[in-house]
Amino acid sequence: MIKYYVIIVTVIFVFFVIKSIKYNKNSRKKIRADLFDSFGGIPKRVYETDEIKKIRYYFDKSRIGEYYIDEITYNDLDIEGVYKRINSSGSSVGDEYLYKILRMPKLKKEDILSNENMYRYFSDNEERAIDIQEIFLRLGRTKKVPMYEFIYKLGEIENKGNFIHYFCILLLLSSVLLFFLNPVVGIFTFLGVLIFNIGIYYRTKNVIENYYICFKYLIRMITCGEEIIRTGNLGIEKEIVILKNDTEKLKDIKKRRFLISAGNDGSLINVFMDYIRMIFHFDIIKFSHMTNIMKNNTEAINELYETLGLIETSISVASFRKSLDKYCEPDFLEKREIEAANIFHPLIKSPVANSIKDSESVILTGSNASGKSTFLKTIAINYILAQSINTCCAEKFEIQISQIYTSMALRDNLSNNESYFIVEIKSLKRIIDSINENIPVVCFIDEVLRGTNTVERIASSAYILKYISGKNALCFAATHDIELTTMLENCYSNYHFEEKIENDDVIFDYLLKSGKATSRNAIMLLKSIGFDNEIVNNAKVMAENFVSSGLWKM
Repeated sequence: MIKYYVIIVTVIFVFFVIKSIKYNKNSRKKIRADLFDSFGGIPKRVYETDEIKKIRYYFDKSRIGEYYIDEITYNDLDIEGVYKRINSSGSSVGDEYLYKILRMPKLKKEDILSNENMYRYFSDNEERAIDIQEIFLRLGRTKKVPMYEFIYKLGEIENKGNFIHYFCILLLLSSVLLFFLNPVVGIFTFLGVLIFNIGIYYRTKNVIENYYICFKYLIRMITCGEEIIRTGNLGIEKEIVILKNDTEKLKDIKKRRFLISAGNDGSLINVFMDYIRMIFHFDIIKFSHMTNIMKNNTEAINELYETLGLIETSISVASFRKSLDKYCEPDFLEKREIEAANIFHPLIKSPVANSIKDSESVILTGSNASGKSTFLKTIAINYILAQSINTCCAEKFEIQISQIYTSMALRDNLSNNESYFIVEIKSLKRIIDSINENIPVVCFIDEVLRGTNTVERIASSAYILKYISGKNALCFAATHDIELTTMLENCYSNYHFEEKIENDDVIFDYLLKSGKATSRNAIMLLKSIGFDNEIVNNAKVMAENFVSSGLWKM
């Protein structure tokens, strides 16, 4: 009878093993097919609330003492949206590394070009890119805390030793021996020790929980590095050498790693191991031992993190390039000049491309909604892309490497009781303060000093813009004050956008044109959205009278 039960159990076991292998094989095929489908497409990932706050931790710690895209520029240009458009990472290290390099454009040509071979390798070898993307998907993401926070705070982990945990094990074994001497006393003692051990376990684990999660992720990072080494990709030889060195230094961390983690698949084995950990504290003891190893190898851990992040970011860049109708690698000039051919905005679905070539600062004029702000953002974003991932949304983009600042989408700061004008002049002052003789500055200003009266706005704007242009800076400024085009014509080039009026409707072509704007459309826009004719006609007459006489009259 027993023989038949053994046969039945064996058959059932074999059946489930085969079923599991088949399921894993089919699952991997589907994942690989999905990766091929998504490579070169627009990422569809939905980010959790406040996820970017976690992702930016690596950047926040890296930027200290270095040039970076400040918060005003970040918000003006929607760099978060640009980041999401590029990012196709499957792991936390890829997420965090890409965010950091977009916020910290490089200021030396050799640094900008240092990763270009890897971008090209993954662009030309899509299958190799997918192989490595699969590995990063298995690495996955940390849920609660940024991985780099764990590395950054590694030295702060307090190792109190394992005496209490060894004592718990000794108590448990003693209670088991007592059971054989006095079963009644033994079983009650055993239950009491069990409760005591579980209490100590959770009290300790609650203190180290976040580190504990990241420790398990570190083990996965080491495994990820080892798997990438085994791929033997020729396009990342330098990175593979670094990974070999770092994983060799950290190999002891992986020893008996099953004591720390057995996975999250809910299998009976893993559930059983969870109970074993609660009772015997094997994972906490292992964690304590590994803390010492990690503290002695923080440099290798940091290097492993950055190398993995660079590799996965390079795949995201390759995918981003493929997703664009056209792109170019920028050329970097030694002089203050810009040439952009058919440049476009990466976040606009059907963008209108524009071209510009100039060695002077630029004043943009034109009607409302004609495309001035979008053009400023297009140039600014492409500066950042050029100096961070050596990729531009254009047929040609030649610039001087510069620090990048904007003053565009400003708002009142109610928390500090600051009016729009105060916020605006502080924003402009930070640009002026950033100008230096060593590193050029390129700045983008939309509607200079819009928060004050016409007379003082024009006077102040003229001298602010003249001051910036006279320094080691290239300025792109959009304005409705047509007077500035004449006042600054000796130091600024004039460009404009315009519109056509057809059947009382305003039609925009969003094409950049040389020279100053000669048309206005604010009153026509009032009419096109349904304002009363009395308002529209009287406003039109008043405007025409002012142009001819220089006087306002109701």
